[in-house]
Amino acid sequence: MTRVIGGFLKGRKLSTPEGMDTRPTMDRTKEALFGSIQFDVPQSRFLDLFAGSGGIGIEAVSRGGASLDLVEKDPRAIRVIRQNLKDLGIENCSRLWTQDVEKALVLLEESHRQFDIIFMDPPYHKGFEEKIGTLVAAGSLLADSGMLIIESSAETDFMLPKMECFKVKIYKTAKFSFFRKQPEGAL
Repeated sequence: MTRVIGGFLKGRKLSTPEGMDTRPTMDRTKEALFGSIQFDVPQSRFLDLFAGSGGIGIEAVSRGGASLDLVEKDPRAIRVIRQNLKDLGIENCSRLWTQDVEKALVLLEESHRQFDIIFMDPPYHKGFEEKIGTLVAAGSLLADSGMLIIESSAETDFMLPKMECFKVKIYKTAKFSFFRKQPEGAL
């Protein structure tokens, strides 16, 4: 079990999928992440890719996020996310996409969705940071003033076309890389 650490749902417990396939973000790391984006979250449209238990996206809603879209393909994790959304009473502002992240990005683009914050915590050491980050950079899902946050292993380095990495935070073995769209005409 993990819990919501801030906002109106603070202290509420979250279920997590059994097994080692999902790594819930530790409370201390989650607190550091949300400390970095605390002024960006209220009224934001939040997209959580590779959502796992949904903990990061749920934290965003608890802290004032206006809407939440979660993408997860693992059936065990999907059941847990649905239960967490129901238990917390936030199904009305949340939408769960139950497919592979690449397919979900296409569907989201076709739906003309746009997000202020896109967060992704893919499986480590599989190259998803650059692969999925590049797809986000090439599309229109990220609002012009929005940010893409990628959680990766601390030793993983990557770059994204058309994106500027404006901040990196390392917490023990995890790293958060913060990106925004490059201004028009930038190299």
